Amino acid sequence: MFSFSSILGYSWSCIFSPGGKSLIFPNFSNVSNTSLNRVFSVIKAVINFVIREEGLDISNPLSKVYIPTDLTAKKRRPVSEANLLKLKKECYALDDDIRWLVALITDTGFRLSEAAGLKIDDIKLESPLPYLYIKPHPHRRLKTASSERKIPLVDISLWAAKRLKMHCRGLYCFPRYTNEERCNSNSASAAINKWIKTIAHKDHVIHGLRHSFRDRLRSIETPPDMIDQLGGWTLRSIGQGYGDGYSLELMQSYLEKMAYPAPC
Repeated sequence: MFSFSSILGYSWSCIFSPGGKSLIFPNFSNVSNTSLNRVFSVIKAVINFVIREEGLDISNPLSKVYIPTDLTAKKRRPVSEANLLKLKKECYALDDDIRWLVALITDTGFRLSEAAGLKIDDIKLESPLPYLYIKPHPHRRLKTASSERKIPLVDISLWAAKRLKMHCRGLYCFPRYTNEERCNSNSASAAINKWIKTIAHKDHVIHGLRHSFRDRLRSIETPPDMIDQLGGWTLRSIGQGYGDGYSLELMQSYLEKMAYPAPC
């Protein structure tokens, strides 16, 4: 969709002319407003940085660009409890790396890239309380600073972690999607979404498990700041950044209450 290399060699007057948007987005008409806003924020930040570093007496040409909210964007649906149970049952039955990836996300709420980019050493089963450590790697960055976290393993996510420890022989938990250079979460998403739709619902996708994770925690009255800590969501207040956060033991107690046990 967008590459900085695609605009190298063009002058600013060319890039920010009425037709300049086609240089940034060759297929501009196929890009959603949500994607536009996300990419524009990156471009604006880069231009602002250059202006400050070079001491340029100019304003950012993108600072006044208005991109309306995409009211027609399709909202991702949480996976229902009934479909969640179906997925868990199939994960146990098929018992392969793709199903381990789905199972890992189910009771941790990980973003797909976080799970697909795991190294085997990020799984801590030798601890008295098994957990996963989500941290940045050269092949996979994290979305926000608060995304770095430890999350206890329960139910099917614990099962998946054990299967990975037992069967993985290299550095990466999911080598079909990850190597030392990159984590190809888009490829993982395409394969997993196709499978999920055949088991659950045609509108369900892998990211719906993350939405379900938050709903399931809400349903057992988990403290909102614990939910944010578990999911690696951006902290909503200054106070949430004080202290070390919730202990693994306390988070485990809520996760065990949340988990939907499925027959093995």
